[in-house]
Amino acid sequence: MKDLGWSEAQHYVMDARYADGDSGVATRIAAELVATRPDVVLTTAETSILALASFTKNIPIVFANAADPVGNGYAASLQRPGGNMTGLTLLTPELAAKRVELLKELAPQTARTLVLFEPADPASLSQVKAMEAAAARLNIRLTPREIRQPADIDAAFESARTAAVDSCLIVSGPLINIQRKAIAARILGLKVPSITSNVIHTEAGVLMSYSASVPANFRRAAVFVDKILKGARPGELAIEQPTKIDLVINAKTAKALGVAIPESLRVRADRVIE
Repeated sequence: MKDLGWSEAQHYVMDARYADGDSGVATRIAAELVATRPDVVLTTAETSILALASFTKNIPIVFANAADPVGNGYAASLQRPGGNMTGLTLLTPELAAKRVELLKELAPQTARTLVLFEPADPASLSQVKAMEAAAARLNIRLTPREIRQPADIDAAFESARTAAVDSCLIVSGPLINIQRKAIAARILGLKVPSITSNVIHTEAGVLMSYSASVPANFRRAAVFVDKILKGARPGELAIEQPTKIDLVINAKTAKALGVAIPESLRVRADRVIE
């Protein structure tokens, strides 16, 4: 916003709210924000987007990390969304399928993969569907496990050990993000390669991530906020796809697992955590 000529406090006031991974809290916060009648709301994650959409059709809303605006019903089309919402997507289904391919490239022996996801998160459901299609092409059997509360994580890994899974796919979600360190530790204990849809998991110890750059999306979202504050209608601003996709590899985790990172992946990595 500063680069666009705006100064906080002088030109605008930011009222930040956090749900800490709780969809019920997200719904309450959405209602509270709408009641304050802000000039524009900047948000992230499908749960928050859908909550805001249920409370207002008039207040402009910019989303930085949408999963499926058209499929989930809050945009008529990407080119002309209509209504009061616009912003950027994360190419969620497309990148989900690519993660399965990258996991197979990392570990060609992969045959049975544990998938952790949150069933209450619409973005997670679309990713699992895309992963299933990709896995079928690669002869990989997915073992999906629903994470609704922290206790489900231990149960998922116990069942994974019994099922003899040889790899793990982590689907980013509000609760899973908060529990990322515990999940990374359990994957390390399982001694299998893993890939995730969020770089913060890789920073916590998951082996690899492939995802749209969240910082780049937020930076671009400021352009939407700028245009709306200057009078543009969100429904007339085309929804954009991310321009920066990051492959991040945690070399420390690879060493702990005894996994050799193929040169084909290492040279394509945008970042290697040593």
